[in-house]
Amino acid sequence: MPKLPFSSEEQSLRNMDRLPQNVLNVQTFDVTDRVMARIRQSSQESSGPTAARRLRPRIAAPALVAIAVLGTAVSGYAASQYLELRNNKGDVVLNTAVTSPSTDDVKQRVRAEEAYREEAKSRLQPGEYAAYYVKDGDASSRQIDFVYKENEVSSFDRLQEEAKRTGAPLFHAPVHLPDGYRFDLGYVYPVFAIPAANSAEYQALTDELIRKAEAAPEGDKLVTHKLNPNPSDLEFKLTFARYAKGTDYVTITASKYDPKSSSFTVMQNGQDKAEQLTVNGVEAYYIQAGEGSQPLEAGKNRLGWLDEQRGLNFTLSDNQDSPLSKEDLIRIAEDLIAPQR
Repeated sequence: MPKLPFSSEEQSLRNMDRLPQNVLNVQTFDVTDRVMARIRQSSQESSGPTAARRLRPRIAAPALVAIAVLGTAVSGYAASQYLELRNNKGDVVLNTAVTSPSTDDVKQRVRAEEAYREEAKSRLQPGEYAAYYVKDGDASSRQIDFVYKENEVSSFDRLQEEAKRTGAPLFHAPVHLPDGYRFDLGYVYPVFAIPAANSAEYQALTDELIRKAEAAPEGDKLVTHKLNPNPSDLEFKLTFARYAKGTDYVTITASKYDPKSSSFTVMQNGQDKAEQLTVNGVEAYYIQAGEGSQPLEAGKNRLGWLDEQRGLNFTLSDNQDSPLSKEDLIRIAEDLIAPQR
């Protein structure tokens, strides 16, 4: 099978370890929203030490591509297009909302960031983790980023072994896959403990990377520094699997969360169709991309739910020109959800 391009969802998953902690519970698969979060983060960083203390106490597992909460963004749209899923106490634990439009400047920044990130990752071996800095001509910029290179596996059995070894989420192999779809790749992804953005340790790392950048030959904009986290600082919170047929694919993402303190916002376009479903007794959301709408960095179909008993957030997604239907994703979800009694 030819190597598939990364799905937009998967690329977003790989980019989560650069986001501020205070926006981690907003989920979308639009990479441009991630850049808007970075822009807002930069504004917060400049507003003083109180804001700095809120930033990045940990690197996030990349299950939730986050932006600032859009509390009023959906007011201009029909309420039926946006959903709320509630727990058994009646609290809203997941809702959908419209994503903010991206500008050409944001899109350009996304492309540049992704290029540098992939270059930084290319310098790593599977399982390695590094900080990196891009010298972009702004002498006042002290933004450093982090990258982890996943250890990809090519069979579901190997993925299950990795999940058991690391304590990452486990799920059954789906048996009702669309015709011709086979396991393509998978990986588990850790959360790393890192210094707070205003800590001496963090500032020392930033200073070291900037010194390396200033000493680098002209034209070398990217510098990296490999990190060796203590094993006790690693917690594998995400398991990702991709099934493919030719250039089409469907992905399964399971990520850990705390049902006592977490809620999620799933982003969609205003033209997308959102629908609430019940699968094996569990409330779920389904989002179908709208015809002719500006696509999110997401597939044609998305289906997700929260497993409150296990503390897992599940998302299924396909590619933007996928031949799959809502019913195809429901059959996969039925394999993953134990019937509720």
